[in-house]
Amino acid sequence: MTADPSTISNPNDMSETEFHPCPICSTPVPHWARYPKSVCHNCFDKACDDKGRKLGFYNVSFSGGFKAVVEQTGEENENHICYIEGVKCWADEARFGGIVIQPFES
Repeated sequence: MTADPSTISNPNDMSETEFHPCPICSTPVPHWARYPKSVCHNCFDKACDDKGRKLGFYNVSFSGGFKAVVEQTGEENENHICYIEGVKCWADEARFGGIVIQPFES
């Protein structure tokens, strides 16, 4: 999840935006208190299932919902668990739409 432009007075100036390190690769990620350990875009794009198959994540409708899709086969499921660089993570719908991934915490 990236910075929501609607919450920044000037979306072209992120100088006042707080960042945290991506928990996978340490790249700076715009920080949201609701998602304090969200991964960066590059790591988000590496998400795969336990068989190493690349996953895509989507909202089901405009009102929300969540689905995961195995990109190679189109197989859909509702499993939130994914792996990025061997790190077990949890993908979920973000509060105002979109998808956010954070390391799994049991």
